[in-house]
Amino acid sequence: MRGRLRSWLAMLGAAVALTALCSGALAYFSGGGAGVASAAVTTLVPPTITAANPAAGGTVALSWSAVTPPGAGTVTYYVKRDGGAPAGNCPAQAAPQAITSCTDSGLAVGTYEYTVSARFRSWTATSAVASAKVTVGPAARFAIAGAPTNPAAGGAVNLTITAQDTGGNTVTTYTGSHSLVFSGASASPGGNAPTVADSSGAAVAFGQPTALSFASGVATVSKSKNGVLTIYLAGVASITASEGSLTTPTPLALTVSPGSASKYGLAAATTTPAAGAADNLTITAQDAFGNTATSYTGSHSLTFSGASASPGGNAPTVSNSAGTDVAFGTATAINFSAGVATVSGAANGAMKLYKSGGASITATDGSLTNPTALALTVSAGAATKLLLAAATTTPVAAAADNLTITAQDAFGNTATSYTGSKNLTFAGAEASPSGAAPTVANKDGAAVAFGSPTTLTFTSGVASVSASKNGVLILNKVGAANVTATDGTFTTAPVAFTVSTGAAARVAVTNVALSAGSAGSPCFFTCAVTGLGNSGTLKANVAITDSAGNTVSAIGAGKSATITSTGGTIAGSPLALPATGPAVSAAQFTYTAPASGSFNNTITVAVTGFTSATVTAKK
Repeated sequence: MRGRLRSWLAMLGAAVALTALCSGALAYFSGGGAGVASAAVTTLVPPTITAANPAAGGTVALSWSAVTPPGAGTVTYYVKRDGGAPAGNCPAQAAPQAITSCTDSGLAVGTYEYTVSARFRSWTATSAVASAKVTVGPAARFAIAGAPTNPAAGGAVNLTITAQDTGGNTVTTYTGSHSLVFSGASASPGGNAPTVADSSGAAVAFGQPTALSFASGVATVSKSKNGVLTIYLAGVASITASEGSLTTPTPLALTVSPGSASKYGLAAATTTPAAGAADNLTITAQDAFGNTATSYTGSHSLTFSGASASPGGNAPTVSNSAGTDVAFGTATAINFSAGVATVSGAANGAMKLYKSGGASITATDGSLTNPTALALTVSAGAATKLLLAAATTTPVAAAADNLTITAQDAFGNTATSYTGSKNLTFAGAEASPSGAAPTVANKDGAAVAFGSPTTLTFTSGVASVSASKNGVLILNKVGAANVTATDGTFTTAPVAFTVSTGAAARVAVTNVALSAGSAGSPCFFTCAVTGLGNSGTLKANVAITDSAGNTVSAIGAGKSATITSTGGTIAGSPLALPATGPAVSAAQFTYTAPASGSFNNTITVAVTGFTSATVTAKK
């Protein structure tokens, strides 16, 4: 009997264990104490997926029933998608959560199978499989449309931007404000950058985040806001938009046409032409944004300005369409093709400027002009002549007069390449009655007489006086002089001077007559007489001159010359000088040499207030 009881109890225990293993959940036992043990079995019920709802944008919203814990504690849950981990905010097996709903995301188009597992302590119970079919995936790209696709420069294009999944389906859940960056168009030649109006209507330049509002996956223009593209560069543009990893695989193709002509653009083959050389212009009719206005064609009369005639009188010109050079300020027929006028041969815009230096060229047809002048710097040609100028052409005898000698090209511009030391020879003026020759100070300050090479230093084509050197002219003879200079190749035109008398300064002897012998030359302030012989005579008038020996006038009354000698005799002293007119005595004095023997006498002619004259007579 006892053996049968033990067998029955063993079979009962095995049955209880088998029931616990086959229940679909784990169980636990409760109760106990001394004596015979009793056991109770509790089951962890699997959750039931109550919803698996797919939505546009590649999401599935899951919910499931809550499971009552079989004891003290909390039941947590995790989700598997196709046997693997989910995304979105759905808990994975490694991190279960005490929630009963979540949203899986990032799903491409397709059908997905989900299970939800409940976990309590070390026990787990898994739901039946629930399927969800996703028909619209997450946003993967933008599609851009625009109207019109052939705008004029500066015109508006209304954009429509659609968020799409990889299959081209509109992702209707892509909503609200998104910052898109636009590209694919450049600024116009005038610097006008393309823009897109954001959701507030502010124009935002390409390359900058532009806030646009999307509704059901689409951003459309409303009242000039939220996607109005303004483009200024004429030609073809390929517009794209991006936000993070979202781009535009197929750009919006636009063909932008230029506006009507509103100004000219002016360019030249060189901005540093040589004087008198042809410089080919390119004249472009432009719209308000700097695009070539291709509708501006045919012959137009342009008037050019901004350059002056050269010092030689050569006026600036531009050739017309027939090849005739037309002076600035006169209407010039220029032919345009598709908005551009270019030179052909020597016709239709060949410009010649003759004055060296800066020029700012403009052109106008009466309504259009170039707002930015064409800046040029004209260089002078090689020297072809010399120009002589003086500080004054009416100098006082023996006074310094500063010369300026300028090397010039064929058009009268200063030939700046004519530099360094040059040997010039001056001519055209005579010595004064005292024998004082005209001179020019060389680069070292030495006075060089006319007719002899005078070294002057030229700097950038000009020789000018510095510190009483390098061109100080002194003319000594009163009256007219026509001064020239030559370097052996070029000779200046004569410069007419009228030299006036200086202040009364010296006594001179004039009209010297000898009974025998000869007098040195000049016989003026000083005079050496030889061969006069015994009892020979010297007769002379007396004059008052300036420092260079030119006779002065109107010395006033009471002036007379006293003549003395260290030997021989003097007759006619004192000798009266006229108060008005030339200061030359009407009468002469007479010196008579000793009657016998050798002699060496000095005759002194003195007038109070002036430097005396001396004559020596020797036997």
